Amino acid sequence: MHSTTAFVLSALASSVLAAETVHNVQVGPSLTFTPDTVQAAEGDWVEFTFGEGHSVAQSTFAAPCVPLSDGTSVYSGFPSDGDVWRIQINSTDPLWLYCSASGHCESGMAMVVNPPSSGNTLDAYKSAAQNAQGSSPANVQGGVFGAASASASGSSSPSASASASGSSSSASSSASASGSSSSASSSGSTSASATSASASAAASPSNGAEPVSVKNGLLFAGAVAAGVAAVL
Repeated sequence: MHSTTAFVLSALASSVLAAETVHNVQVGPSLTFTPDTVQAAEGDWVEFTFGEGHSVAQSTFAAPCVPLSDGTSVYSGFPSDGDVWRIQINSTDPLWLYCSASGHCESGMAMVVNPPSSGNTLDAYKSAAQNAQGSSPANVQGGVFGAASASASGSSSPSASASASGSSSSASSSASASGSSSSASSSGSTSASATSASASAAASPSNGAEPVSVKNGLLFAGAVAAGVAAVL
């Protein structure tokens, strides 16, 4: 029973983790995001690896290179060269991103997650950005530092914590399932051996006739062992 439950929990945790895709984007070292267009489903991660002197910030299509007016722009700050920062996608609406370093967005350093199927294009955004006055959001927010595969359970991001806990639960459940299966297998083998030994002893009595009480005891023990094996 415990073995079956652990196996089911492990399978469910694995399927949830497998459903989340990580999209990798290189930020710099030149004035580019590579790739600059990403198609992501809800729950997917977009993971940015930074070159020195670059950032990731969010704007609208209508106001390139400028943070959202309500203060909710995702913003990485300026990580060190090689650092990784990631965001989890919670909508399939277009997400317009730019580098907020002075002059970078105006020079075309921008990208989009889930571009619209028609109308507003990244090229149009970059064209409008040439006349923008770029700036940075006030606070680093909306993302998590560290690669998805190395996510720690102590992360300040609720989404990241849930992901890490799920991995831990999956590993624990797998170990539990494995242990339970081994235990069941071992018990089954022991019971089968005991039954075999009892049957062999009953079939090959020593010195001719065997006392009735001993024979009955062996048969009873064999029946009990077989019953235990059937339950397990």
